[in-house]
Formats: sequence, structure tokens, C-alpha cells
Amino acid sequence: LVPHLAPGGRLYVIGLQPIPDSVNSPANIMCKIRRVRDACILLANHRCYREYPLDWIERHLRKSGLNVVQSRTYPIRYDHSTMVRQINVGRSKLKLFPTKGMAAEMGKVLDDLEKESLEVTRKQSDGRITLGYDYVVVGERQVDSD
Repeated sequence: LVPHLAPGGRLYVIGLQPIPDSVNSPANIMCKIRRVRDACILLANHRCYREYPLDWIERHLRKSGLNVVQSRTYPIRYDHSTMVRQINVGRSKLKLFPTKGMAAEMGKVLDDLEKESLEVTRKQSDGRITLGYDYVVVGERQVDSD
């Protein structure tokens, strides 16, 4: 994309910092949900969507010849309904599992995660947990000095 930018032109990259494998806080429920959701996707013989970490984006913008002029992060707040939407992604894959028995057992795991996520969010003063962040990175093509 860099050759298509005018000198001084900017490229804005918007992304989501990947959810970690675990954290030592109530937000760990979202880490568990992500792991189980991804397991369901893989057991359905589908491919998981992957985000690029902020540092990877910044590094690759620089490698492509852009100056990173700004990076901003925006914390992500999860409520129970947001978590249930991710759990439901896992549920939508159960019909594609190799066996009905495996699907039934994973369904129980998903049900338990839904209950746990409700318990965790009910304990938060605003009903939400904070985990990770969205980001915007601004890369700028150098102005040629002729």
C-alpha cells in the first residue's frame, strides 16, 4: 500500500489486541471463553480469525517505510451479553463436530462458561470487565526531500 500513498500521506490501521491465554483477574473468564470458542471452531474444521498485536503492526509499518506518528489504545469493556455472543459462536459450531458425544460435552462446557460469566459480571460494580484494547495506528509516508 505504501507506493499508493502520496508523500506525507497517511495510512490508518485499526485493530484489536489479541486476547491473552490468561490473566490474574476476573477478566480471565473472557480468556477462557476465547480458548473454548476457538477450540469449537477448530473441532468444526474451520479456521480461527486472528488479530495482529499492536507491536507487530507498528514494526511492519516501519519495515514498509512508514513513520509511525501515533498509536492510540481504547480499552475493551465486556458485559455478559458480549460474552454470550462469543459463547454462541462456539455453540454454532457444535453441529459440525466429529461426533455427537463430543458436541454434547462441549455444549456443557459452553453452558458452564455462560453461568460463570454471569457470576463474574454480577460481581462488578458496573456489570463489566475490562480486558485488552482496540487500537489505531497512524503510519505516514515520508516527504521526499529533493
